[in-house]
Amino acid sequence: MKIVLLAITLVSLNSCNTIIGMYRDTKQAVIWTKGKIQGSGGGDGGDAYSDAPVY
Repeated sequence: MKIVLLAITLVSLNSCNTIIGMYRDTKQAVIWTKGKIQGSGGGDGGDAYSDAPVY
């Protein structure tokens, strides 16, 4: 049952580029966290969307 719910959730989130948005948000959070740990203040992380797909 859990697998079915997970599959339905993933299919519903796949619409409207939600998965891509979640990936970008996660990537930016990792860049920010890495910057804080390394002491550079986090900064803006540069252009995190340079590899974004263009439709």
